[in-house]
Amino acid sequence: MTITEHGSYPPELSTEEEKYLLENVKDWSIAHGLAVRPAPSFVEPSNDPSGVLATTAPVTLFPSLFPRSCFEEGLAIQKAYNELYSAIARDEEWLKSIVEE
Repeated sequence: MTITEHGSYPPELSTEEEKYLLENVKDWSIAHGLAVRPAPSFVEPSNDPSGVLATTAPVTLFPSLFPRSCFEEGLAIQKAYNELYSAIARDEEWLKSIVEE
């Protein structure tokens, strides 16, 4: 646990709070399509004969702390990065040559 300017992080939860949070995260994930199909090696064909089984994708309840200075550096270069990305995406000949390498 880390002590921050806003208190301890991640916050300590009671059993009831943790259960409530987990249920809501799972429900939100299912409702918003945040699901993955398990690899066939994890599920016996007899348990999923139609191949429709899915589960919520892994998520974190409390994301890792991220330094503000790093976030601000990312913001500072975002416009240049977007322009570079766009220029690369538009240069089909160059992309083709890279893929062929």
